[in-house]
Amino acid sequence: CVCFQSNNWNIGAEGQFIIGAITGSILPVMFPDLQMWIVLPLMMLMGMAGGAAYASIPALLKVRFNTNEILTSLMLVYVAQLFLDWLVRGPWRNPEGYNFPETRQFNPSAVLPEIWSASGRAHWGFIFAIVAAVLVWFLLAKTLKGFEVKVIGQSPRAGRFAGFSRGKLVFFVFAISGALAGLAGIAETSGAIGQLRPVISPGYGFTAIIVAFLGRLNPIGAIAAGFVLALSYLGGEAAQVAIGISEKSARVFQGMILFFVLACDTLIHYRIRFVAGRSAGKA
Repeated sequence: CVCFQSNNWNIGAEGQFIIGAITGSILPVMFPDLQMWIVLPLMMLMGMAGGAAYASIPALLKVRFNTNEILTSLMLVYVAQLFLDWLVRGPWRNPEGYNFPETRQFNPSAVLPEIWSASGRAHWGFIFAIVAAVLVWFLLAKTLKGFEVKVIGQSPRAGRFAGFSRGKLVFFVFAISGALAGLAGIAETSGAIGQLRPVISPGYGFTAIIVAFLGRLNPIGAIAAGFVLALSYLGGEAAQVAIGISEKSARVFQGMILFFVLACDTLIHYRIRFVAGRSAGKA
């Protein structure tokens, strides 16, 4: 939501999600005997730092060389995926894992606990997401920085006259977006999975784009949109088990939601007219 409101397109949240999971997993993978209460908070902070740093790459390329951030952020997704695959098959592979491409299981002090004992896969990452959405809403709605984001997003020329730096804002919004994606990555890894594997995300970073637009680029609206998309994931899994349809059906449903939302925007802002063809006049 932050990037889109500033008229910057961060399509690489999936890559920042993965890098956040990797950097946040350094402690439990490299130091498995480190069992202290501070390990989990450090993992969350390292995940956020990794995601923010990775998101700063397309921001730097946009500010310094005026490259298209859509392409650079998207291409960096595949770099992150291949880097994760190399790690779990190479230096981070569990020596006691029977040659499976995965890291060792995180020790209990590095596992994000469940919200309550019978919550299943619902861990504290859910609470982090709610708190982050509220904080981002406050940033955009109640602070000068949020006003700057909106002004430059709607009119870069007006932002220049107001003395706002577009270059600094690009770094700021990408860092915030990347930090939140990185937090989601390490929260999912330490909470629901408990180790790194070649695939740790079914496409949460790309789904975040649908969530942002379905929530009308409002952080509070994104909470409700997130619930809707979560139901589509759960429904897709249930349908796969119950009636044997492909798991890709959930992706199709999510794509249809985005398509209809964008189509509604088009019909709201534009009037469709059918003009009969006219024959050219004779000279």
